[in-house]
Parts: sequence; structure tokens; C-alpha cells
Amino acid sequence: MNEYFYQEFPEHLKLVEFKRPNLIILEREQDSALNFFGGKDWGNVSEDLSYIPKSKRANFILSLFMVVLTDQCLFTCFSDSYPIWRKQTGFPKFGWSGFGPHNENPLKLLWAPEREKEVDNTEVIEDMPNFVDFMIKTVKDFFNQNLSDVKYTDFFDAIINDSAFEFSEGEIVKSFKTVLQQKLA
Repeated sequence: MNEYFYQEFPEHLKLVEFKRPNLIILEREQDSALNFFGGKDWGNVSEDLSYIPKSKRANFILSLFMVVLTDQCLFTCFSDSYPIWRKQTGFPKFGWSGFGPHNENPLKLLWAPEREKEVDNTEVIEDMPNFVDFMIKTVKDFFNQNLSDVKYTDFFDAIINDSAFEFSEGEIVKSFKTVLQQKLA
């Protein structure tokens, strides 16, 4: 997962279709890098994933999920630290922009590919313990180096205690939630 995330994921991420918000949103958000992908419920998941080699899709959706989840949690719960994260990463937002920005629940990044049969559920679920270990270590290391005011344990507590964590569609989402809670116990 480490090798994929740092070496292949950045290139694969460029293949996803992004949409720029209108100028009013860009000015209000004061974020020149602001892009959206996915739309409601990641309605175009099959099209987005069609550019990702099938052998890499599991790692791609897990990587995408990790960065979107981190972005949204930091924005919502650790807003003082968010500008540092945003400046260093500039990751796209999962959702859409109309009269305003609309962020989707990051757990839908795990559910939509399962819903559309774009990934092998068994493969993703079997990889889940390794992915969660990678995610915890990556978040901990990034925070220690760049966001020392955010404790990684507080970050994961915020995720688990957010109402969005109640989303429970699909076996992959259930696996992630179970494994995350076990690893953090």
C-alpha cells in the first residue's frame, strides 16, 4: 500500500474527471486549487474507475478514501490546522459545486465501487487490516511532522464520533469500520 500510495496514486488521481466550481465559490473559498469529483453518491464511479487498471482499483479507492476522509475531518474538526494540510496537499473534494460546495460522505468512496461491482469486495476486505494499519501510521507520521497540534488519536475519535460514520451501506464500509475500531481499541 505504501508503494502504491506514494508512487502510483498521484498519477492515477490525475485520471479522474474533476470539475472546477464557479468563480463565486472560488472567491468565497479562497482556494485556487479547489476541484470536485464524484458528484452525488459518486454517480460516475464507473467512468472514473475506467481509467484505473483493474489490478490497482482496490488500492486506488482506499487511497482516495484516506485522503478525502482526512481532508474532511481536518476541515470540520481541526479547522486551525486545515490550511497547513490544504497547502501541502491540494487534494480534490469529493462532492460537487452548484450554488455552493457540497461534500459527500467519504464512506461512499468505499460503497460506490462495491455498488457498481467495480472492485472485488473480497480482495478489498482481505486488504482492510493492512490498509487501516497503513492509514493510522501515515496519519500519525504526517501529523507529527506537519500538524503537531493535532493528536492522531483525537483525529480518529472525531471520525468515529461523527454522524457520517453511521453510514453502513455495503460490506467494504462495514469492514473498514470494524477494523478501524479494533485497531484503535
